[in-house]
Order: sequence, then C-alpha cells, then structure tokens
Amino acid sequence: MEKVEKLIPLLPIGSIFILFCSSIKLIIYYKIFNISIVDYIGIQEFITSFIDDLLFYLCIFGIGVFLVLFDTIQSANQNFTLKSDTPEEYKNERKISLILAIFILLLIVVFSNYSDSKSESMEIICVGLFVFLALFRIFLSSTKLTISYTLFIVTGIVLYTIMYGYSDAYKIIENKDKLKYTIVFKEKTYLTDKNLKYVGKTENFLFLYNLKSKRTTILKNDDLIKLSIQ
Repeated sequence: MEKVEKLIPLLPIGSIFILFCSSIKLIIYYKIFNISIVDYIGIQEFITSFIDDLLFYLCIFGIGVFLVLFDTIQSANQNFTLKSDTPEEYKNERKISLILAIFILLLIVVFSNYSDSKSESMEIICVGLFVFLALFRIFLSSTKLTISYTLFIVTGIVLYTIMYGYSDAYKIIENKDKLKYTIVFKEKTYLTDKNLKYVGKTENFLFLYNLKSKRTTILKNDDLIKLSIQ
C-alpha cells in the first residue's frame, strides 16, 4: 500500500501530463488535414479536450495500480535476490514472457505491412507495442532489471495519443466514417457525403474536408444555425 500512496502526490502532475497529451492528439489529428488547430482554438478548449478520453486514462491508471499491487505481492512472496541468484527456478516464466513478446512484435510487423488501412496499421502498431511492453515488463521482473509502473503508464498514454490522433484522421480520409452531417448556415447548407467530410468544430470555427480535392474548408460559426447528425 505504500507504493499506492506514493501515486497520490503525482495526480496533479499526471493531470497536466494528460492535458498535454490530449492537446497533442488534437494537433496530430488536425495536422493530417493541414490545419494548425492552435490558430483556431482557445486555451479553455484545450483544457476540456481531455474529457472525451478520461475513461481510457482512468483505465491506464488502473492498470498501473494493479501492477504496483502485483509487484508488492510478488515481492512479499518471493525473495528478489533469490530470483536473480537462481534464475533456473524462473526459467519458464522468463521464456514464456519473452517468446510472447517476440511473437507480438512479429505480429505487429506482419499486420502493419499487409494492412491496406493506415488507421488500422496505426492501431495495430500502438496496441501491439503496449502489449509487448507489458510482456517485456514481466520478463524483466524475473531479473534485477524492471520497468517502473510510472514508465508503463506514461508509455501507454503516449501510444494512445499518437494512435488516435492518426487513426481518427485516417478513418475520415479512408472514408470509414459513415456519419452524415447537415450543417445549416444563414446563407448556405452543407450536406456531408462520401466526398465531403466533417472534420471537427471549435467554438468559433468549423472544418470540412473534401476527399477528392484534398482541401479543407474553414468556416466561421457566426452564422451557424444548426449542426445535426443523420
């Protein structure tokens, strides 16, 4: 429990880090559409942007707490010095975790190379690396080396940030987003279809992307009347 209690003072720092990652995810996402989102969004919108991802961050944090408790129980039941001095007793544990880690890396290479979808490739790579890190951490726990739970949590959040920044954008570019939007302004109405895609919206601006011309249209929300999803 002592290790868990050490997490509490880190919560404010963790919140700042999560806010930073959510902001980076937005920047990556809009950059795919040649939009410098920092020019169109206020600081208060960056602050609230992490709310949509809060559940995932809580899951990652929960995994970190589980690993802390697991390490505590493992240390109580097994002598750490004994593990390093008599590796033959833990040979199977190391072998299985290392084999699985290598297998995951091979799967990442195979599926990412043969996938026709950039969004799927990014998801496979990032999720696969997270699983690889977890297995490799188990392997290292049977030696004098280890990967701290803090590094594990940080890596998971960074991978999530990169993955969803790119994959969400490429789902639109690859026409996998089947949602249709009706955007009504005072003087014009926009209907999204297989070519015209809704990218996102800030407090003052709205973004549309044309898959044929590969151009982004930026509209001011001053005359926006209605935005609805069919």
